[in-house]
Amino acid sequence: MQVSKEDLLRRIDGGRLTRTLTELVNIPSPTGSEQEIGAYMYSKYRELGLKVIWQEIEDGRPNVVGILRGKGGGKSLQLDAHLDVSFTGAEEFLYGGATSPKARVEEIDGDTWIFGAGAFNMKNAHAAYLEAARAIIESGVELEGDLILTATSGEIEESQVDSYLGKKYRGYGSGASYLVAHGPVGDYVIIGEPTGLKLMIGHYGSYWAKITASGGTVIHTAWSRGIPNKVEQISEFISEFRAWKEKYEERLVYKGYRGIVNIAAVQGGFPWKASRTPGEASIYVDIRFPPGMTWMQVRDDLDSFIAGFNRRHPGYNVEEVPYAINPPTEVDDGELVVRAVKDAHRELTGRDVEVIYEIWYSNAPKYNSVGSKAINYGPGGAKRLSGLTMADKDREYISLSDLITGTKAYVLSALSICNTPRLS
Repeated sequence: MQVSKEDLLRRIDGGRLTRTLTELVNIPSPTGSEQEIGAYMYSKYRELGLKVIWQEIEDGRPNVVGILRGKGGGKSLQLDAHLDVSFTGAEEFLYGGATSPKARVEEIDGDTWIFGAGAFNMKNAHAAYLEAARAIIESGVELEGDLILTATSGEIEESQVDSYLGKKYRGYGSGASYLVAHGPVGDYVIIGEPTGLKLMIGHYGSYWAKITASGGTVIHTAWSRGIPNKVEQISEFISEFRAWKEKYEERLVYKGYRGIVNIAAVQGGFPWKASRTPGEASIYVDIRFPPGMTWMQVRDDLDSFIAGFNRRHPGYNVEEVPYAINPPTEVDDGELVVRAVKDAHRELTGRDVEVIYEIWYSNAPKYNSVGSKAINYGPGGAKRLSGLTMADKDREYISLSDLITGTKAYVLSALSICNTPRLS
């Protein structure tokens, strides 16, 4: 059936987009608790008439897949977004600055703005995908290849370590890892992470390690004078590590982007029994490394520094153990999915899209690891409100105009990709 682009794009309904996003925001979905929002997505996919697959990656944690079958012969496009959110509004460790736990809608500066947990990262993408699929279905246009919508659990950057165990700490693409092992995934993948309508064709990997000074004596404070103290020793290590990381970051440069090393946490001793010396003390580090570099290189570089430190400081017994390893990723600038998004963005905005890399992580490496070509392009963060900072309760929001632009870009990308012959 012949349908004009104009007729297809006119079907994008801003009011419905707003309602869908507010409904999504109002469903709490911290990492490990994605069941309720997964059920919502399941119902929405069924409402559209998609073939729906429910994957239980573990108890109370689904992946939900909705497939709009093509008539055959075309390449497939997957639109992926995670179900869990970075902040729910209840995180005590953020000292009050997080997000609004419930959605609200305001008219500001001639635009509609949707606020609340996940409005920015990244429930707006789910609303956009649903609206894009609805527009395609209701227009009667026939795609040759499949359009696959995926809602995955456990993407947020967090990992089990030490006593922090259980599904609330199993993030970092756990749902996407399950999906690529069990299918289905698309030939091409667009992930609607909040890139501000910029096209992210690659991003850095991460190497999380626990570095421990061990072998200390646990003894009462009364007899501890002159006994080596592991907290003091790890403090000396931190001092030298800071100097090393500043130099090491110079090696983490790629295409004008610079990696970074973060000392994320310190732990040691017995806070509940301060009358004892610590038997060991640890720091936890996050090293962001670029495409073209492997986690083994990072490990070897870190181990080399630690070995040198131990030679200079006999008896400190410092060693490292990784506990989260996530590779970097990138796709070629000439891939079909890149060209499709570039063309769609130019058609909708009259401007060439800005092509970027990022230091933060996404599901893209999981899909690229099995031969798909995955990029990130999403509306979150394109327009910003003045006077708000990342420490504000309203840190998560999106403008409706940006959400509409992103939705239209997904429609145009689907037309381009799904109607490209598979053998081309």
